[in-house]
Amino acid sequence: MKYTVDIVTENKPGVLYRIAGLLTKRKINIERINAYTVKNNGISKIFFTAEIEDRIVDTLVKQIYKIIEVIEIKYHKVSH
Repeated sequence: MKYTVDIVTENKPGVLYRIAGLLTKRKINIERINAYTVKNNGISKIFFTAEIEDRIVDTLVKQIYKIIEVIEIKYHKVSH
């Protein structure tokens, strides 16, 4: 199933790298990604869309949330 994952993080080096590493370990290909800084308050937002199996999406989101700089995660299925 295709999911969009919205992540709010501290704007620090290596956060996107660690998120991508978790996806790489599970052989999940990012189809679309957008990352940007929110004003000058040290916060970034990362949005990505990928094919993620329903049975692992909750586990994957929990693993991403364990990254220290991650503040909030929301995800939803993409309707066709």
